[in-house]
Amino acid sequence: MRILIDINHPAHVHYFRNLIKIMIEKGHEFVVVNRDDKMINQLLDYYQIDHIIRNKRPEKKNSFKSLYYLFGCICACIKASFKYKPNIYLGFGSSAASITALLFRKPCIILDDTEHNKLNHRLYLPGASVVLTPFYYNIDLGEKQLRFNAYVEQLYMHSHYFTKNENTINEQGVKSDEYVLVRYIAYDAHHDKDVKPLCDEQKKAIIQLVAQKYRVLLSMEKNNQDEFYKPYLVHFSPEKMHDIEAGAKFLVAEGATMASEAFVNGVPYLYLNPLRVGNVDQQQQAMPQYFFQTTDYQEAINAINHLISIPVDKDSIKASIEATTIDPTLFLVWFVENFPTSLQQTREQQASATFWEQFK
Repeated sequence: MRILIDINHPAHVHYFRNLIKIMIEKGHEFVVVNRDDKMINQLLDYYQIDHIIRNKRPEKKNSFKSLYYLFGCICACIKASFKYKPNIYLGFGSSAASITALLFRKPCIILDDTEHNKLNHRLYLPGASVVLTPFYYNIDLGEKQLRFNAYVEQLYMHSHYFTKNENTINEQGVKSDEYVLVRYIAYDAHHDKDVKPLCDEQKKAIIQLVAQKYRVLLSMEKNNQDEFYKPYLVHFSPEKMHDIEAGAKFLVAEGATMASEAFVNGVPYLYLNPLRVGNVDQQQQAMPQYFFQTTDYQEAINAINHLISIPVDKDSIKASIEATTIDPTLFLVWFVENFPTSLQQTREQQASATFWEQFK
């Protein structure tokens, strides 16, 4: 089997890297087409995944630039399709993979956990054979949607694939649980255009509060020349982020992916973003004493004081999460390898606990 995967975000590398490794060992072939982005390229190279670099995302977006960008994505997938002739297409919310599959009359498996990108749903649904979404996904995409009982981040953070490397943490001059990881983002994604984050002074005050008790390791997506941040800023290659995240006492982050990564590792978090997403909502309901979301400054301060004061057994939290979910990579390998029979079997047996036990 030859599979084309379209990669549009650094997280997508992590979503598919274990699938690629396992299926290559079984004799399958992959054609990976990716957005031209420094972090995406670094991760694909680090994991030794051969890839075809396509176009860059426009820095300043408007309707014409977004349409032109999508056209470039599709053209790159079409070119790769003519050359490598894939049997099946795969992507995470990838309109380019779905539209290309439709043009070549091939099956396409789409994964998604982003509820608020409704335009993208309309673009990829016509060409998608199935849309796999995690159990907490809070919208209905219709008859093509199929839910699986796991968190997307378990595709790479499940204990079958991830063990924290203490040496990576020590490189920052700290040990596990002696620091708090703070991650401020650039708010440049399509779904961020109407988001109103905390102001700069409030973000600084949060760092100062945390620094009274713990070392602050600050990671910023956008280059900020403000002298205040420099003593806290840390720099490391992107593949080391998960180790540093897993070793933190708790996480303060503006991105939902990092918040959910912390959750599946049992690391408490404060998610500073007004966007309501299914994974964060579900996590807060499941364990409200450890996981918080707000953009109200006083609520954020109260949450931090709470997280500083409570004892946490991260290993127990992670074990309890994995006891009630599957290994989604095992499921995805089986699903792709046996498609379309796997689609029919899953639809028929998805209500059976015994069916999902094989993917533990």
